[in-house]
Amino acid sequence: MKITKTDKKELAEKLGKEFSSKDTFFATFNGMKFKDANGLRDNLRPTKAKFKVMRNTVVAHALKNAALKPADDTVAQGPTAVVTLEDANEITRVAKELMAFAKTNPGVKWKGGFYEKNWLTPADIEKLSKIGSKPELLGQLAGTLYSSIAQIRWVLDALKEQKDAAQKA
Repeated sequence: MKITKTDKKELAEKLGKEFSSKDTFFATFNGMKFKDANGLRDNLRPTKAKFKVMRNTVVAHALKNAALKPADDTVAQGPTAVVTLEDANEITRVAKELMAFAKTNPGVKWKGGFYEKNWLTPADIEKLSKIGSKPELLGQLAGTLYSSIAQIRWVLDALKEQKDAAQKA
């Protein structure tokens, strides 16, 4: 379907607003089948992230409109896919999905992305994929804090018993 220049400008403005307000990942793909792209969309649905294939000129203009400067100038070259996150707390979960998808689809290469307007390299995305989600990390923190408090209480109880034994003697 032919897109007019006006349509491209409107799309770039809309996408630019989306880029400036949401965390975003960029990928290039070769040989990706439609059913594979739909599979990724289905996997991202629980995280409320959206996967779209975009025209390079629209992506380049959207980045300018959002005042975002990627460290890699090839972001808007070759076939470009964009993943936008609705919930910034889901970034690690989305990164896990993206890395798993890239392993099963070797034609997909993640170029990088923006998290809170800071550029992430593909290596950064891979590191994010290895971190637990926010609820998992909060659960681990709560467990560690509970364990520490329980140890302190155990020590205080032991000291109290020692003191009571010393007073009785």
